[in-house]
Amino acid sequence: MNIQAQEDSLQHSLRAATFLVVLAYILIYLLPLGIRPLSIPDETRYGEIPHEMITTGDWAVPHLIGLRYFEKPPMGYWLNAISLKVFGENNFAIRFSTALAAGLSAWFVWLLLTRIGYARRNALAAAAVYLSMTEVLIVGTIAVLDTPFSFFLTGGMVLFYLSANDPARRRALAYLIGSGVFFGMAFLTKGFLAIVLPGMVLFVYSLVQKRYILLWRSVLAAIIAVLTILPWALIIHFREPDFWHYFFWEEHIRRFLEPNAQHPEPMYFFVLYLPAMAFPWLAYLPAAIAGLRQRAQNTDFMRYILLWFFLPLIFFSVSRGKLTTYILPIFAPLAAYLSLGIMEYLKTGKTRLFTLGSVINSLLLILLLVAAIYQQYYEPDNPLFVNSEANKLYIMMFCIALTIVLGVLPAILKATTVRLSIIALTIIPLFAFFTLVVPHSTLAGKSPIPMITKVKPLIKPDTIIVTDSNVVRAVAWILKRTDIYLLQKGELTYGLTYPEHKDRYLGSEGISRLLQEYSSGQEKRGIAVFCEEPCQPGLNQILDQHGGKHFSDAQFAVWLYQREAPHE
Repeated sequence: MNIQAQEDSLQHSLRAATFLVVLAYILIYLLPLGIRPLSIPDETRYGEIPHEMITTGDWAVPHLIGLRYFEKPPMGYWLNAISLKVFGENNFAIRFSTALAAGLSAWFVWLLLTRIGYARRNALAAAAVYLSMTEVLIVGTIAVLDTPFSFFLTGGMVLFYLSANDPARRRALAYLIGSGVFFGMAFLTKGFLAIVLPGMVLFVYSLVQKRYILLWRSVLAAIIAVLTILPWALIIHFREPDFWHYFFWEEHIRRFLEPNAQHPEPMYFFVLYLPAMAFPWLAYLPAAIAGLRQRAQNTDFMRYILLWFFLPLIFFSVSRGKLTTYILPIFAPLAAYLSLGIMEYLKTGKTRLFTLGSVINSLLLILLLVAAIYQQYYEPDNPLFVNSEANKLYIMMFCIALTIVLGVLPAILKATTVRLSIIALTIIPLFAFFTLVVPHSTLAGKSPIPMITKVKPLIKPDTIIVTDSNVVRAVAWILKRTDIYLLQKGELTYGLTYPEHKDRYLGSEGISRLLQEYSSGQEKRGIAVFCEEPCQPGLNQILDQHGGKHFSDAQFAVWLYQREAPHE
């Protein structure tokens, strides 16, 4: 009876812990999705392109303001378009597929550990570690393609490993087919990285383990991935023959190798930022390493997740163009490694390295708090918050202080589950700060939505819309217009090369000519010009010369030239 009672108690505790993890996911990932206005350029882009797919009925060829947009395949747009159809055209719908992908990635981490023999308690801890990493949480609640891409890669890597280690042939084959399908969907999200990243991991893993049969399984998974991609690949080829040339050379080769690649950063960039991106868990890496060394582990699995972590990290470090979101796929194996290692370390009864992790986190947070206070009170020309936002400063200080307190508790408490739960909870106050008390200057600088919404009622259906390349996606999303003219080409350079769209680019000369026609009465329609403040060099003066209403919030500006209707 005692043994049965203990088992029942463990099952009850596990169900309660599972419920709390799911509840935390809903409260942190899903509920806040509609709070923040959409930011530029990514969120408005991943709202507008799916919106145009829905309105035009063309789900094969991505378009942005009616121009061909070949920077990415369509899977991310499809996911958002489905979300828009289900939830309506709102901020929640645009971000929902991203948050869902983060949650499903955590589920795959859980599935992997349970299927290879780890206790459900360990698997649940790994899923919680994954969801509470800073990078995963932040990127998982904004509308970008990195989280869906990481989800498909995670699913593919998990299913391939299960296929490689399942003795039941039918189940192993099913896992392998699923792996190939997921890699194919990863390709349809961000392209050839879906081949390169898992390809190098599986190749090296097969050689290290001397399981050469896995090389053939990798080839079969690749074939399945190609078959998954093939229907859309053929459609886009026949409809837009130039797609593959542009997508391969411009969006992959040049971005990876050329000196003028987007977002150039040094090789150590990701290593430098990894402690912040994996906060609060990376501080416990020494404890995890010690725990896994002291207790026998599945060395095959450990090699797999370490290769899954390190090889993509090295690959992206070598690439010239870097953004912190690029390495999101490595956080699933990192979460599994850290959670298993920490739990094994705590089983030994030792606490020194675990306490060291808590101290490191607390010191980092204290430095963050000191830096925030210093900038607010000792940098009068560049404070975090203006006087009208004093309440935000106090909320921020409270959030960081609460995080520090939570960070100390794991070093004091004894129960392993409670310790890990509190570490996971430390991310919540910081995320509350990120969601609710972002400085107005930061928020305003990333979202022209409030400004565009303000002037929308003043714009007539036939008003000519002109924007710079930074706000064009937001203008199209709010005004529900695609007949927009551009002051700069930006990421729409390729779409403007087609003869039928060349007139969509005005530049400074074109807008000056258009305004002169308006002032002379040749152009009867009104004109609305949207841009970041200040507009491109010399343009402000041109716009001011022709009168019109000027709206500005210090970050974005609108010039509205519109003749008043005659009074009867």
